[in-house]
Amino acid sequence: MPKIPTFKTEARITAESASATTNIQIPLTNTLAGSLKPLTDAFVRYKTAEKNAENKTEALELENQAVLKLNDATQEASKMKNSDGANTFLMTKSKEIRDEFSSQASNSKVKTLFTNNYLLEEQKKIYSVDNAVHKNLIQSRAVESNAKEERILTDALYSNNELALQTLPADLKKIYDDDFNDGLIDIDSYEEKIADIPNFIQGFKANRDIGKNPRLAYLELIKGNDSKLYPDLDIKKRQKLINYAETILKDQLRTQWNNVLAGAVVGKDIFFDMDLAKKVLPQIEVNQMLQSQDIARTTNDNKKILFSAPNKDLSELVEQFSDQAILKTGEAKGQIIAQEYEKAANTRIAAIKEDSAQFVYSTNTDLQELNESFNNETNPELKSQKKRELTEKLIETQISLGVEKSKQRVMTKEEAQNFVETYKVQSQGDATKSQMLLQSITINFGRHDSKALQELQDAKLPFTAIAAMTWTSPTESKKMFSFDNKEEQKKLKAWGENNEMTFTNISKEIATNSDFQEIENIDRKNNNIDSSAASNTMDNVQNVLSYYALNELYTNSEFDMNDAINSAVNVFTKNFQVEDTYFIPLKYDGQNLTSFGTTANAVKDKADLIKEEYLEEFNAVAFKSTDPFNQGVNEIMLSEKFQTQMRINGEWRNTADGSGLVFGIVLDGEQFAPVVNANGQELSFNFNDSTYNLPGTDVIMNINKLKIKEVPSEAEIAAIKGYAGFTTNEKELAINSTNRKWT
Repeated sequence: MPKIPTFKTEARITAESASATTNIQIPLTNTLAGSLKPLTDAFVRYKTAEKNAENKTEALELENQAVLKLNDATQEASKMKNSDGANTFLMTKSKEIRDEFSSQASNSKVKTLFTNNYLLEEQKKIYSVDNAVHKNLIQSRAVESNAKEERILTDALYSNNELALQTLPADLKKIYDDDFNDGLIDIDSYEEKIADIPNFIQGFKANRDIGKNPRLAYLELIKGNDSKLYPDLDIKKRQKLINYAETILKDQLRTQWNNVLAGAVVGKDIFFDMDLAKKVLPQIEVNQMLQSQDIARTTNDNKKILFSAPNKDLSELVEQFSDQAILKTGEAKGQIIAQEYEKAANTRIAAIKEDSAQFVYSTNTDLQELNESFNNETNPELKSQKKRELTEKLIETQISLGVEKSKQRVMTKEEAQNFVETYKVQSQGDATKSQMLLQSITINFGRHDSKALQELQDAKLPFTAIAAMTWTSPTESKKMFSFDNKEEQKKLKAWGENNEMTFTNISKEIATNSDFQEIENIDRKNNNIDSSAASNTMDNVQNVLSYYALNELYTNSEFDMNDAINSAVNVFTKNFQVEDTYFIPLKYDGQNLTSFGTTANAVKDKADLIKEEYLEEFNAVAFKSTDPFNQGVNEIMLSEKFQTQMRINGEWRNTADGSGLVFGIVLDGEQFAPVVNANGQELSFNFNDSTYNLPGTDVIMNINKLKIKEVPSEAEIAAIKGYAGFTTNEKELAINSTNRKWT
């Protein structure tokens, strides 16, 4: 039988599938582990590197977050001025931050990496803070040193402290010594500061003096080292101070020159330092000043005459002075002087138109002295007396200038405005305070208080105050003062709205009231030259009466709308007696006309008497005709025509200030022109004037000349309080006068 050969395998059991093969050859001398070591080492190295990268990344993230917080702490510490304190603060904060973020490390290696890197950043921040604190210290010390410099300089030079002035150089040296010894300044800076002490002190002095007296300081500065006040100033500082002084002086000189020119217009010779101007101002500007100064000094005396002469003489004086100037100085310069006179005349006209009282105060030395005496007076009674005397002189001066009565003022616009502001602040609806302030008008202005009140009205004094003072009883005044401010008026309006009684509706009802309209129509007619003034006045009256009606409804539950409106209108209309072209107030300055020895009927009689019997004796000046067909009419013919015009078209009207009546002619277009005499005086009289003097003349009128158609009974005469004080003979004379008509 054949022999079967034995098969010896070298294979090992593996987990590979039967079909798998490998070309790995392992030497028979190596173990499996030994054969795999290179592969394992490579893997370990890879994993280690990977872990290290993870640790570093984590550590870096923690570091970045921590440093951000450390930066905040660093900034805060950098603001400090004490090095130890700053370092302590930073280290404390830094440890808190380090501990906070190190605790977040996932392993010890991350913690170590973070800590090492963070500590390095910490050292950098410590160094940064040290530098910052040092700079802060330097800056703070510099600030304090400078502050001390200025303090001791101010104390020495501004407080008149003689000891401080004597020790000033030594005090400054000590500051610099301390700064140097503490290492805050170097040796060069120290020596420079020490050497600069005299220059520094004198520079400070000069700067001070420029503020107090720039002229004196400037004149000393330009002396250079010869200056007694500033001999040690260096060139740079001296020039800087000179420039500073010149800047101030230029503005001052130009302002002063404007004052000189303004004074020259009204004939005032105001001092001006021309020598200083020559040093400071450009030559071309100085030359112009010199020319103007020469003209001013040449014209001043004549300008004073122009500003004190009556209006009627103004044109003639301008012409006369101009002709004299041309003859004396030649045509060229004479024309310049003539222009100055023309300018002065125009300035006068404009100034009087703007504020006649202010014009008088600015041009009349007597009034200036009286006003100064009044302002300086402390005794209340004497002060009021001086104010009345001042007012009389003020009016007298305006009359002498030929200022129309309607344009005359008893106070400047500024004075009026100041009073109104005081009233608004102090009264505040308080009836007692309001009455006291208003009573001061009568006390201070005497018989001119109506004019003062008119000027205050123009200055926007609340119309309730005007009404309360002029045409109400004490009870009615108290009611008006209760709504004398906007707040109370607002409350009344709101109450009316809530109760279906609106302010607008009440105002409309008052406007259409026949009694109200009667006075309104006359007022508008009397003010047809300035219809806006009349409109404004009656609008104010209507406004006050509307609030008065609302207040009646608010305080009296028994009143209906008609009752309130009638009550309000009556408050106003009861105070007047209405005639054809004017109305007469039954009260004057808050008092009945009878208190002045007259009545409304007596006022009417006086007006009628003048118109019917005494127009010619007033010697009115005829209006200058602009009609080309009347150019050949002589003065006599013109006066005759004018007298006829006065009789036919003349009528009485209420004066603009409401104090009386003025006579004038109604021109074409219904314009009213008051007549005046040769002295520029209007034919007018106040309601409280109980005399029978013909205005503007010395004529005493005879009441018996009045054309009377009915003889009043004795009882009628007695009923008129203005005549109740007549003597028996005067009464009999009145009774026996024939054809007397009493109204």
